[in-house]
Formats: sequence, C-alpha cells, structure tokens
Amino acid sequence: MAKINIKSFSEIDFLTINASEDEFILPDGAHYRFSERMCDNCWTAGTVMELIDKNPVYHCVLCENDLEPIEFINDFLEPTGDTLRFLLPKKWSKNEKADWYQNFKERRIQQEEVRDHILKQGNE
Repeated sequence: MAKINIKSFSEIDFLTINASEDEFILPDGAHYRFSERMCDNCWTAGTVMELIDKNPVYHCVLCENDLEPIEFINDFLEPTGDTLRFLLPKKWSKNEKADWYQNFKERRIQQEEVRDHILKQGNE
C-alpha cells in the first residue's frame, strides 16, 4: 500500500496506482481511498473516493461531485417497504433527488418487464 500526496483528486494517475490499496492524502491531511460504493449519478463503479474516518465522506472523481448517502423507501418493487440507499451529489436540491428517484423507479420497472419477458420466453 502506497500513501500518495495529492493536491486534488484530479491529480490521481490511474495508470500508476493500485486502486484497491493505495491511500491519497490531500493538503489538509485528509486520507482517502477508493470506495466500494458506486456513484449513483454516474452509475460507474470505481470512481468514488471515501474519507478514511468513522464518518466517511464521499467524492466522485468522474462527475467531480461531493456525494452524500440518500435513502428512499422502496415503494415499487416487491417486497416493498425496505430501504434503498444511494450516493447522490450533495449540491442537488430535494426536488432534484426526488426526480432522480422517480427516473430510477421507471428504469427499474422497465428492467423488471424485460426480465419477466425473458423468463416467459425461456419457459415456452
């Protein structure tokens, strides 16, 4: 594991690092590592930096947003009532987050319809 001093996340050289082990130290002394979490704005894995702390802070190096954990109650897929968790940009308003969730629900419902169609066709 290497500890790499950087001035900003944009300085990370993805060709020379070990994303699964290296730590990145910002000028304020904050230590970050690549998170196992995904940015739900970009829908891309491997782009989220996580502050190594009891209370992690998240930043996506792809969309360059500070992220925050957001929860929605699953009100559309069985079994309903469970909690769905996402990382979304902190700067988004409550309405933007609600709109994002509505779009997410529509996409997931379409995915379920495709899945059901595949299962139905496979059994015929």
